[in-house]
Amino acid sequence: MELPSAITLFGEWLRHGNYRPHTQRRYRDALAEFLVYLQQHVEALPSVAEITPHHVRGFLADLHDRQNAKRTIMTKLSAVRTFFGYCQRQQWCTRNPATAVGIPKLDKPLPSVLRQEDVAIALERIDRNTPWGKCLAALVELLYSSGMRISEALALRVNSVDEATLSARVIGKGGRERIVLIGQRAYNALQDYLRVREQLLRDQSETALFLSPRGLRLSAVQAWRAVRELLDGITDAPRRSPHIFRHSFATHLLDNGADLQSVSQLLGHVSLRSTQVYTHVSIERLRHAYRKAHPRAAAEPPPKRR
Repeated sequence: MELPSAITLFGEWLRHGNYRPHTQRRYRDALAEFLVYLQQHVEALPSVAEITPHHVRGFLADLHDRQNAKRTIMTKLSAVRTFFGYCQRQQWCTRNPATAVGIPKLDKPLPSVLRQEDVAIALERIDRNTPWGKCLAALVELLYSSGMRISEALALRVNSVDEATLSARVIGKGGRERIVLIGQRAYNALQDYLRVREQLLRDQSETALFLSPRGLRLSAVQAWRAVRELLDGITDAPRRSPHIFRHSFATHLLDNGADLQSVSQLLGHVSLRSTQVYTHVSIERLRHAYRKAHPRAAAEPPPKRR
């Protein structure tokens, strides 16, 4: 089977399958690009059966040389893999040459983190003279104090916090249960909120700890909007979700000398590798502070030639 004909038939197959229009377009574009690459770099255009992993690797290298992002390269490799899987089922080739090519590893962006002074400014900004303000203050204090995920915090009941131990039992990812510790300031904010919670409550049978301004269970979307509005103008972090307080919790602990194993347990991570990203954040913060403050941290300009 000739490659251009196979690509055309594959496009028809995509159109009649369960692929979204956006995915169909991306796959067709990727295969058209693959075809152009072969036409430009191979002396005689190979048939479907003659394509080898070497051809696919060359295509990916060309994409990289043309400054394609790693995620874009992954998408185009996925298109080529899907195409040759289709060709195998049509018996136009005996193997899928794209499966022998490794997927490029994505660079994980470092998590967005607030400075300690940013957290203080955010908490001072909240109007605690209203029931909703007290609720929001308690939520933010709790997230930053305990490192909870927003889903864990919103699942708390009115009686979830143990006053004697200043802790709470939460259910994290994968249904894993753990104990989180709560600082005194967060506990005081919770108590301040609980004294006025009845003023927000619409349904007396609702036992969720955190309520929306309308008196219903606070949703993740509502919490996200409230936090984003709260942090507006305080930080230029690209991801200003409630999760930023969990990231800040972990980073500030490490900044102040906590060991990685303890932070990992507090966050409920299964592996230390999940926690190690915060060491990179801490190092970047230290490097930034060093460059900013040390008189000889910046590279000196080269001496002028006479």
